[in-house]
Amino acid sequence: MRELISRTLLFFSEREGDNLRLVRAHLQQLLDDKPSPAQSQNLRTAHMMLGAREFAFHQAFRRALQATLEEETPLALPDATAHPALKHNMLVDPMHGMTLSLVDMSEVERIMLHDRVALRFNQYHEANLTVLTTRLAGLLNLPAPSLARNPFRPDVFIRSFMQAWDQGGFDPQASDDLLLSLQPQHTVDLGALYLALDNVLAEVGVAAESTLRIKRKADRPTAKPASASAAVKVTPLATPPHLLSQVRHTITAKARQFLQQIGWAAGPKIHSGAIPTLWPPADLSLLGYLGDLQACAVTSAFAPAPADDSPANHNILRKMRDLAEVRRAPELDRGTVDALAEVFDYVFADQDIPVQMKYIIGRLQIPVLKAAMIDRDFFLSNDHPARRLVDTLAHASIAWAPEKGEADPLYTCIEQTVKRVLHEFEDDLDLFRDLLQQFTEFLFETEQQAQAVIEKTAAQERDREIIGQALLQADQAVHERINAQPQAQPLARFLVPFLTHQWRDVLIHARLTADQAPQAWDAALATLNQLIWSTQPKTQAQERRQLVAVLPELVRNINQGLDVIEWQGEPRATFTRRLITTHMLAIRLTHTPAADAHTQAQEERAGAQAMEELDARLAQHLSQSHDEFDRLAQGFKRGLWFDFIMEDGQPHRCLLSWVSPMRTRLLFTNREGFDAFVRSEREVAALLRLNRLRMVDRTPIVSRALNQIMADAPEKLAA
Repeated sequence: MRELISRTLLFFSEREGDNLRLVRAHLQQLLDDKPSPAQSQNLRTAHMMLGAREFAFHQAFRRALQATLEEETPLALPDATAHPALKHNMLVDPMHGMTLSLVDMSEVERIMLHDRVALRFNQYHEANLTVLTTRLAGLLNLPAPSLARNPFRPDVFIRSFMQAWDQGGFDPQASDDLLLSLQPQHTVDLGALYLALDNVLAEVGVAAESTLRIKRKADRPTAKPASASAAVKVTPLATPPHLLSQVRHTITAKARQFLQQIGWAAGPKIHSGAIPTLWPPADLSLLGYLGDLQACAVTSAFAPAPADDSPANHNILRKMRDLAEVRRAPELDRGTVDALAEVFDYVFADQDIPVQMKYIIGRLQIPVLKAAMIDRDFFLSNDHPARRLVDTLAHASIAWAPEKGEADPLYTCIEQTVKRVLHEFEDDLDLFRDLLQQFTEFLFETEQQAQAVIEKTAAQERDREIIGQALLQADQAVHERINAQPQAQPLARFLVPFLTHQWRDVLIHARLTADQAPQAWDAALATLNQLIWSTQPKTQAQERRQLVAVLPELVRNINQGLDVIEWQGEPRATFTRRLITTHMLAIRLTHTPAADAHTQAQEERAGAQAMEELDARLAQHLSQSHDEFDRLAQGFKRGLWFDFIMEDGQPHRCLLSWVSPMRTRLLFTNREGFDAFVRSEREVAALLRLNRLRMVDRTPIVSRALNQIMADAPEKLAA
């Protein structure tokens, strides 16, 4: 849920400017349709204030959205059923008894208006919204999907939008007309948000549809371990090398046939239509034999592996498939052994899992086989407890660096988790759930500790990004104003260096202090425009009188801006004298006099150099490429693991720990939050292009293995 909330806040942060432009454009369309005078006044007020106070509205909306999500999330949890505030989130029928009898009538009307608008959005985004609501119900173990229990429904964002208007000091008279003007086609596309949130839940295995499960009775007979004498040591099969590939292909084909038989469908979605209503019970003699193997493995499983040994040699499931105990088992159990052997072969072959971790996870083969026989949903459901534990341990193991050694807390925790499975598992799958919860809590605590380390660096990078954005916005404003000047009225030559350096610094300061002085930016831009106008020749008497009238205020504003950036000394005095002379000439003369040739040449060189520097800064910021690597980098989110090839050619595994709001800074660290380095999105794309950065696959490893088994092409099987 924290991840979903974070992505939602980032979604609106990245699109807040587009959202407001869409709303204001629609308001203008409504005004063009000539509504009633009162409505016209309200719509015009909303259009004007959203444009004039855009920055303040964005801040108010962010606060309102975060507060609303924090308020809604607890109400979505399973234990919130009886929460009185939950009733407020349901669509209220105004004609139902005394539901609203104690509410002020103006509030009743506002609720009804709000529901009308929310209904538009619900219907428009129904497809994506329904899938997300269903997945959230699965994530939170709710008895049935309920839109009112979806904290990301359109109603939440509409409420936040209107709270930003009502609580941000905007005109309250225009509230209702602004609310009614909101249309799903003329706001930011919530469908993209719902698709992104749905993908997050799909990646962690939350189903998009309800699945039927077999509930076993508490008194279901369990398998009794066979005698200790049945524990036969499994030895490697003596397979000739020239037959090895043929044997592998045969086993893979049998595993694929078994998966097809039980109704497994390739792809991220589980196909439940082919799932039988009842599975035959596991063979008790085989379960007893596996129990004896597990008991023997407890004493020998954690002995050090030979240095020249390969993890693939430890696939005991592949070695045991020809034993008499397995051959005598029913076809369904033999197929389970074949398919699970293929899954662990994939684990042992995964290049992202350190070798030492492969040995440890490989020791789960016998317990996981027992769990897959007890509950056949292992191959059909991402929610199977044993499968989730294997997936979680495998994914967590990629964060362990061999140089950390076996004393590393992550290594120790994974090893202890596997040991507990070997020691304690008999036939109760709840053990896997309990261990998964404990291991997840360990990962969360570790992440919180790393986050405390990362936060300091992230705060510094966030400040740098804010400064970088202020630089860019100031450069864009100056560049746009200079280029907008008509050729017939060129700028005074001495102004260009001043505008691209000193007054740019004034604009930067105004942007950085917008929280304390929200009007400073607009005031600095107004002074910029007025300064340029004041230096143009005034051919009409009225223009000269106007210049004389505005000069005192203009000079005062210029001096205040220059005082803020602390531009002092002879350069400022020289500029002031030059400006005064220009103003005097503008008042007294109707055309620009010829300047001193030497002075003119100096000013032209200085102006040309200033414009070159300004263009270079903008080119650095605005240059964009659009190949597949840029698109890939644009999709990277916090929490992804990468292999980064250092300058010396050595790989370094790193975590994308933080992404700045504007994505100009991506912070990479190790698991503990140290060894930090920062790259921009374009630099990350360049590293991908040079094959110096490779993303570690985060798809659950069992799903990847099953997809590989079901691959049709022989060359894929060979690979």
